[in-house]
Amino acid sequence: MPGLRAHISTGALGRNIDHLRATVSPARLMVVVKADAYGHGALTVARVAQQHGITDLGALDLATALRLRAAGVPPEVRVLAWLYAPEQQFDEAIAARIDLGISRLSELERALDATRRRRAAGDHDAVAHLHLKLDTGLRRNGATAEEWPALVDAVARAEADGLAVARGVWTHIAEASEDDDTEALRRFERGVELARAAGLTRIERHLAASSAGLRRADVRLDMVRMGGHCWGIPSFDGVTPRDIGLEPVMTLTAPVVGVRSDDARAGRVGIVQAGYGDGIPRLAAGLVSVTVDGVRFPIVDVDRDELTVADPDALLTVGQTATLFGTGAHGEQTVREWGDAIGTLGDEITARILPRVPRAVGDEFVG
Repeated sequence: MPGLRAHISTGALGRNIDHLRATVSPARLMVVVKADAYGHGALTVARVAQQHGITDLGALDLATALRLRAAGVPPEVRVLAWLYAPEQQFDEAIAARIDLGISRLSELERALDATRRRRAAGDHDAVAHLHLKLDTGLRRNGATAEEWPALVDAVARAEADGLAVARGVWTHIAEASEDDDTEALRRFERGVELARAAGLTRIERHLAASSAGLRRADVRLDMVRMGGHCWGIPSFDGVTPRDIGLEPVMTLTAPVVGVRSDDARAGRVGIVQAGYGDGIPRLAAGLVSVTVDGVRFPIVDVDRDELTVADPDALLTVGQTATLFGTGAHGEQTVREWGDAIGTLGDEITARILPRVPRAVGDEFVG
């Protein structure tokens, strides 16, 4: 009997990407695959994204970026990394043609030093491809307004020396209020003006992520970065995937492996083969349900390897398949509904599903 399994629908993923690309056009869409694409599989998502015309991937860390290149993501697909260990060296990144998010002069110098070493070793086409990050108020790294002029001037000199290409200027915005986002946009535009005045004329602008990228056309600029919306997890409160034209990509299923009377709970219960050892939140107990044959069974306990679900009408039998969350097409809850009930984000729940849980990747999943 197969155990807990995450079914990844590449068909739904592709349709989501097509819909989001059309929505943000003429801006481009960057698909962000950090945290193993929040449990959906960074390599799987990257392959589907390429098939649907995506030329920009956000990796967050260098290990992910290098893994994508090693798996065959070609140099014409730009892969951006921006979170580094202190004193990170960039030789592998320069060799693999990884785009680097740069916030500090010290990062820039290490990137240029790596480029010089690559050239000395015979890689005469080596160049540092840079996206310069400006802090616009969120304090999520990025150069401050005081640091920005020196950073863009140094990058302009590196461009003149042929060691670097400034591909982008970018930031993160809070997406907490429209007024805050508007002010962040104004600060960002001032930073772009300074960069262009310094001679960085080839830069593209990107500051919006999933939420702002759908809500506001004025912040899409040249590119929008999206993760959760690509796998059909809305970032808006009170909104279903269908409301914004998306489909959940992951369906999580597990077998019913036992039924028994439970005097402590004054009724019959079923046992489902999944637990907090697999990444199921313990807070799920009492808040969400599994679904079997269109009927919901509330989760009453989350143990390490099993879920206990209420079965007052004795409907469950061993061998049935329980859907923990999915598309909602068969009566099951979506992962966004799980997140709302538990008080967290849906993509946090999918990201917690352990890598050892098998991913069944296919065009569609019919529960």
